[in-house]
Amino acid sequence: MVEGFIVRPLRCNHCGKELPVMGRFVAFQCGTCFNHWVLTSDGLKPVHIFRVSYESKSQEDVSLLPFWVIEVDLGKLRSSMESSFEELCVSAQTILQTRITPEQEEPEFEILPQGKPGIDKGLLKAQFLVEASKKRKFPSSAEFNHLIGRLEEKGRFFVYVPAFLSFNTYAYLKIGRLLTKLQPTFGVEKSGDRGGGVLCAMQADEAVSLMDFIFLAILPDSIQSYGDLLEKIHLTPVGRPQLIEFPFVRQGAYLVSKVGGFQISKRLIEGLDGYHAPEHTTA
Repeated sequence: MVEGFIVRPLRCNHCGKELPVMGRFVAFQCGTCFNHWVLTSDGLKPVHIFRVSYESKSQEDVSLLPFWVIEVDLGKLRSSMESSFEELCVSAQTILQTRITPEQEEPEFEILPQGKPGIDKGLLKAQFLVEASKKRKFPSSAEFNHLIGRLEEKGRFFVYVPAFLSFNTYAYLKIGRLLTKLQPTFGVEKSGDRGGGVLCAMQADEAVSLMDFIFLAILPDSIQSYGDLLEKIHLTPVGRPQLIEFPFVRQGAYLVSKVGGFQISKRLIEGLDGYHAPEHTTA
């Protein structure tokens, strides 16, 4: 045995029965007491798994895909974005107003014309910086305030982090972006029936580490193009993430979401073959 590793049985902490081995999935449902568990670095932890309430039609083949749904602290987000925006505005204005003298030259600008009468290298360098700042497409304050206002419209804002296993890691960003931008309204119910395993391959802490990237992907192009601003945007969760299963209808090579109606390729989801949602109908 490798030193430093401890092998422990995969047993339900409630009734002691063995849990089914699910490969690279980290969420389990006990087949005896039906409690759900998620595997963390500290062992098995209890987890409440919810699923979106949906109406299932006859002959409809439904798959449930798990997402970590994380509420964002909008107050902290507004504060951090405003301070970052103001800081960068001051920096941009400083560049525009700076008159650089020859004594301030740096080695990387030695490629500028040398020894030619009538050329002010300090002025040329300042012009270079001005042009560079223009190309960065710094967003206007009106656009920035409009964005924050839209986020606050409903009073609450959620980031949706896909928790399933995918052959294509870009799918996490793409599908998470679709639901996060949509901000859907839906009802949930506790998933406590005998339904087998949940296709969850991501722990809650991992989802939190990805929420910034998914949020940045929904921002308008004018803000996405300004890297210095993006580096300063960090989201703070409100409470713990919730694990929620979303229903997707299988239609040929695609999965069509019953929340929002968008479709994704079935090939993006690993472990989907052989998995079908338990029979379920909710009006």
